[in-house]
Amino acid sequence: MPPYLPAADSAPLSVEEQLVADWMAARADDDRERMRSLRTFARAIDAGLLAELDGFDTPAAA
Repeated sequence: MPPYLPAADSAPLSVEEQLVADWMAARADDDRERMRSLRTFARAIDAGLLAELDGFDTPAAA
């Protein structure tokens, strides 16, 4: 089972958690079309979520 999927006995993911998991999978596959679609969806849900995706590969400040 891919590491971004929850275990069968875990609670279902929220919409935001699923979007981030989908983003991680799309990034791993270098699926730019899917990433664009996910960004559009994130923007519709919450600008903060879109910012989170934008900063996904940015290292945290030390």
